[in-house]
Amino acid sequence: MMADTAAAASVTESASAARELLARGNAADAVVAGVAAAAAASATVLLGSVQILIGGIGSGLLAFDGRSRQPGRGAPRPRGFLVDEVIPEAARVAAPLVPATLATAIASVGSVSLHRAFRPALEIARAKSPERATVLEAFSRRGAPALVEGFVANELLAFAGRATRGLLTTDDLRSMRPKIARCHERSHDLPGVIMVPWFADADCDASNTQVVAAMDARGMVAVACFEAPHEGVEIRTLGLVAPKSAAPVMRGKTRVPPGVPRPSAAPIALRMSRGAVDLAIGIAASADGQSVLCTLLQGLAAGATLTPIPAGRGSGRAVGLLRTDRAVRAIGS
Repeated sequence: MMADTAAAASVTESASAARELLARGNAADAVVAGVAAAAAASATVLLGSVQILIGGIGSGLLAFDGRSRQPGRGAPRPRGFLVDEVIPEAARVAAPLVPATLATAIASVGSVSLHRAFRPALEIARAKSPERATVLEAFSRRGAPALVEGFVANELLAFAGRATRGLLTTDDLRSMRPKIARCHERSHDLPGVIMVPWFADADCDASNTQVVAAMDARGMVAVACFEAPHEGVEIRTLGLVAPKSAAPVMRGKTRVPPGVPRPSAAPIALRMSRGAVDLAIGIAASADGQSVLCTLLQGLAAGATLTPIPAGRGSGRAVGLLRTDRAVRAIGS
């Protein structure tokens, strides 16, 4: 019997969680579960960035912009650091959008509760870090408000707020809402391909980028990329590490406006064929992931197969799903 649903991911925990959710939910639920599982397994994921593409019957073509934002909303411009001054780590902590983006995706096109989608992640977190498990449990039950009020917000502000010369404010936490954009097929160099609308602005190092994708039996397809850096600002009381993605304010230089998305690669795409999405693809752990993705898609448009994958800088690989007339096939997972 041929499979009509499948999930694939560059992180083992993400793949397992996404497959588990496909048995009860749709492709959006599966991808949210996959990102959440990665956030449970790695301390650096939850406070970073995520970007999601979803297409199919009942959803249209949607892009969720969960890139972290430059902090500092509602606060006066700080004096700024001198060029030769040691910049504290707190000044590099951005406002995270992963939690709010996952909650928004579930609320917009998901079919299960946020708590159900986070169930695999909670099991992983309990074995990895009791502190991280507490954070994920609170979020899974209350959604984004769990990071705005109470102990989580207090700890984030204590580590990255003004007291430690950071930029993060309560207004930053309260305004953590991802942008949702309607997408359209590209009709010039890559026919039928859907990428995030801000693709050109996101071309940066993707060495720490990971990918998860899912297809369900109803024709919905979803793919997400998220960051899992190896270091950041440790917040032990939460069992989390905040990536260093914010731009410190430098004395005598123009400040990056609060609320502006921070650079984050988006090497993911969907492909339309005969009115339906038949391919979800992403490039994981490749410094030039977006360029590798474009090369791969151009090759497919010219009639090439999905193997061999074009080489990028680093140990990157393609991860995704291909739907044919017979079945759904996983790529690289």
